[in-house]
Amino acid sequence: MDKLVSLNFIALITIFISLLLTFFLLTVKSKNRLANFLLAGFVMVCAVDISGIIIEPELYVFIKSFTFLIFPLFFHYVLSICYINFKLKIKSLFHILPFAFYNLLILTALLFAKSELLSFTLHKLLWIFSTFLLKLQALLYLIAIVYVLKKYKKIFLENYAYGNIDIYKWLSRIVLVFLITLPVTIIKDFSNFSNHQEIFTWSIIVLTTTALIMLCWFILKALYTPEIFRGIDPELKPARKFTNRKNEIKSIETGLGTKYSAIIEQLRKHMIEKEPFLEPTLTLQDLALQINIPVRELSILINQHTGQHFFDFINKYRINKAIEIIEKSTKREFTIQQIYFEVGFNSKSSFNTAFKKHTQLTPSEYKKLQSK
Repeated sequence: MDKLVSLNFIALITIFISLLLTFFLLTVKSKNRLANFLLAGFVMVCAVDISGIIIEPELYVFIKSFTFLIFPLFFHYVLSICYINFKLKIKSLFHILPFAFYNLLILTALLFAKSELLSFTLHKLLWIFSTFLLKLQALLYLIAIVYVLKKYKKIFLENYAYGNIDIYKWLSRIVLVFLITLPVTIIKDFSNFSNHQEIFTWSIIVLTTTALIMLCWFILKALYTPEIFRGIDPELKPARKFTNRKNEIKSIETGLGTKYSAIIEQLRKHMIEKEPFLEPTLTLQDLALQINIPVRELSILINQHTGQHFFDFINKYRINKAIEIIEKSTKREFTIQQIYFEVGFNSKSSFNTAFKKHTQLTPSEYKKLQSK
């Protein structure tokens, strides 16, 4: 009995926080309102699913259908925050087909409730659909999300020099949580089917508590690191797609001919003299225009001959500039915040990560070391 009371209490808290977060997402002013709406839909559908704990089982049959919208909404949310110009299209309706089909089965079961054989068959189909196909749907969407995130990471590192890669790490961790809890949902369904109520109850407690923790995680992430919600240009392609083509690389390098060394020297000279890395929103396209080199050739030059992504290539110059400022300044002349803004970073977390990667020390540790 205590476990049921605890479960109902956790469920009520989770639903309450979900409603507050949904209201906030729907009303807050944001440049990316579509992402907020999709996240609000995802949170609300999760809350509807959790409400099955505190309502009558007969009503939960109808509510269960909303679980087929959880992963489609999360998948589209990932797309909306990874890509700047993402928009929902008519073909997006394809993703609600399992939800529509499940509700159609419910309506058919109600219409033919008097026929015992047909009713039994339909209810069996509902169980199979909600147990096996729902898990398969979840797994397929998680695989698709992993693919989107890997592509996002490549394009981001090869074309952008602002922000950090926290969005990739954060969403990857959420996917990992989903993958870990997926077996728990399978255990829950089979324990309910085989009347192992103790296992069934504990499974629901674990899943509901996980949902509550994830909701709090969403809220804290949005409060403390709002800069991670940046998108990339959907038209950009990962540089690896063309840098892996040996013939193409060879032809580009042959085309450069004797100019190859001169271009490398031109790039280095431009970085030192003009310091374009001080611009927080610098992209690969911006740099290519500045030195009058095609984007593809510049990408190959950086990736193949410096062994770095554009992101790391630019950050190396920024960190060197930050070290120069620290070494030339007195103890209190510059704060860490002033330094990272000065050299082109727009967040402390990305500055700390890049600084430690290049020096094995945090900016504060390096500054203290210099002051001694």
